[in-house]
Amino acid sequence: MDPAMELTERKFRHWCRLVESHSGIAVSDCWADFARRRMVEHQSFSRQPEGGREHLQALVDRLLIKETRFFRHPPSFNYVASVLSGDSDVPESDPQSEPPSGFSLWSVGCASGEEAYSLAMLSEQLCQAGKLSSPFRLLATDLSRSALDIARCGEYPRSRLRHLNAMQHAWFESAGDKFLRVRATLKKRIVFARHNLLDSLPGKTFDVIFCQNLLVYVAPTRRKMLLEKLAGALKPAGRLILAPGEFFGAPPAVLIRDRFDPAVLAYRRSANPVRGH
Repeated sequence: MDPAMELTERKFRHWCRLVESHSGIAVSDCWADFARRRMVEHQSFSRQPEGGREHLQALVDRLLIKETRFFRHPPSFNYVASVLSGDSDVPESDPQSEPPSGFSLWSVGCASGEEAYSLAMLSEQLCQAGKLSSPFRLLATDLSRSALDIARCGEYPRSRLRHLNAMQHAWFESAGDKFLRVRATLKKRIVFARHNLLDSLPGKTFDVIFCQNLLVYVAPTRRKMLLEKLAGALKPAGRLILAPGEFFGAPPAVLIRDRFDPAVLAYRRSANPVRGH
């Protein structure tokens, strides 16, 4: 018998409902087999009492797909660079075309940290080039505790950094024959924290929110609601960057699609949303 069939259909559906209610993650048909296998593993190895909070968190942690890499979607990072350096095409109706003093970024669903460190490297490079005159702060959040442990450690296999250029490599130091470690000077720029998007917002607003490859795992009925929450965490003229093809349909009225690059799915928060937009 297929090991994945050891999990009854009733329990599988029950756990899917628990996961969605706790995290917003919806197990769709396209990855149901993967989810079932992970649930079988969880059923075999978990030592937490079933139904408890720790059991549910461990289940969610096992289901989360932590696929990421440094500078995963270059056009999106180029867009962030243009926004932070004031080079993006901002409509005349928007009064804010320059990044504010002490700019802030939020990496939502940062997984094992590669995205957050990429944003930090990019921002530091702009500061060193004189395109930014002020320090920045970067919040990186994820639901997975195990992924956050890797992110805080900041050690990665050398093979995963081969595509970085010399300037980006300079932010790492040797951590043995097979690993490189993020230098402390870069690491101190980032605060890693566990956060569930279904919970309240971090309590601050941001110039840039980078949220890629997260909404695809959320039930379609929840996606616009989460976009509204993220929009509420943006400063006026702040930018929200999603992964290409991650959201279809009309965004919340306060968000205006930025057409800077057709390869980038980005929105700008309007200070004064137009009725019926």
